[in-house]
Amino acid sequence: MDTRSRLEVKELTQIERFIRETPVEVDLVNRTMNKYESSRDTKPSKKFKTRKNLRPRVMMITVSAAMIFSLIIVTGLISPTMAATMKEVPLLSSVFKFTGDLGLHAADEKGLSTKLNISATHEGFTLNVTEVVYDGTRVAIGIERHDKEGENAKENLSEQISNIEFLLNGEPLNHTNFSSVFEQPSKDKNSVILEFADLKNQGGSPFPKQFNLTLSATITGISEPFKMDIPVSDIGNYVNLQPNISRKYKNNQFTIEQIMLTPITTSITTRIALLDKSTSVDFREGISIEVYDEQGHELKLIHGNGRRETNKGNSDLIMDLRLHPFETLPKAITIKPYIHLYNDYPKGTYQENENGDPIIQYISELEITIPINSKE
Repeated sequence: MDTRSRLEVKELTQIERFIRETPVEVDLVNRTMNKYESSRDTKPSKKFKTRKNLRPRVMMITVSAAMIFSLIIVTGLISPTMAATMKEVPLLSSVFKFTGDLGLHAADEKGLSTKLNISATHEGFTLNVTEVVYDGTRVAIGIERHDKEGENAKENLSEQISNIEFLLNGEPLNHTNFSSVFEQPSKDKNSVILEFADLKNQGGSPFPKQFNLTLSATITGISEPFKMDIPVSDIGNYVNLQPNISRKYKNNQFTIEQIMLTPITTSITTRIALLDKSTSVDFREGISIEVYDEQGHELKLIHGNGRRETNKGNSDLIMDLRLHPFETLPKAITIKPYIHLYNDYPKGTYQENENGDPIIQYISELEITIPINSKE
């Protein structure tokens, strides 16, 4: 091998080391070349031509490395050792990023969620709280599992976890002051997202702006509960409207009491009252809503909870619904109530169209459009 060839091999080896040591960023080529060129010696020279010829090869190596890295992310074709290493990269380890919930995805992308590394281990099994976000409407907690052999159980984490309980600043949360716990699937079977909300719009107390949340949960086959303390802070940055606009249909009154718009949730509180118990039809249990912006874009429902207000003797039904956020603040929100149509037999089953989807009937008399700048 001649001197020039040995020089090329030596420098390519050095370049490869620089590439491996360079953190992954959007511009891999410039990042790597800058690091390489700034570290070379300052002797004038015969090396210049060699380096000039090497640059296209360096770019090819760097771009190839980026493509392989991207392919690894997309396909998931990685070894357990490499997977463990990649867990150290926050972008890849976010439980929120890979959920179908656009709000939680935005919370991760915009840096609104708090990244955590809080864990508890029993019998070689570890539960790890990776992140949390609270926007005044819902609390969402990302959880992952690990076991001592590095091979997780066949069932999903959501199937293993049960007996979920919370303490807020040391005080138990129960059905009088917080909603049921909702579970969302995340990036794989080894992670899950737990969500809940306060009942401030349904007679309960609001959560504080900041609080310590203690999570207790049981894992199938492990007797001792897993307990972890999670710091929670309200991200703020939301629009809060209290329109209190009502519409009537037959003997039912439908009211939009509150709308909260946050970067991760659209929260809508409705009240349905039965005006005359002796006549007509009671739609309180059956009215659902669709939500649109002024351009006709519909929001997807995440989850919700309802409660009857019995302290006034009228049994009004109050619903708190949580939907995906709007991409940008809309000029107006249109709420379209509807009911499902049921079969006479079997009793309680939905009527379906040719595609097997439930047939619904919009109630135009109850439709409400609310300008966002409205002071009503």
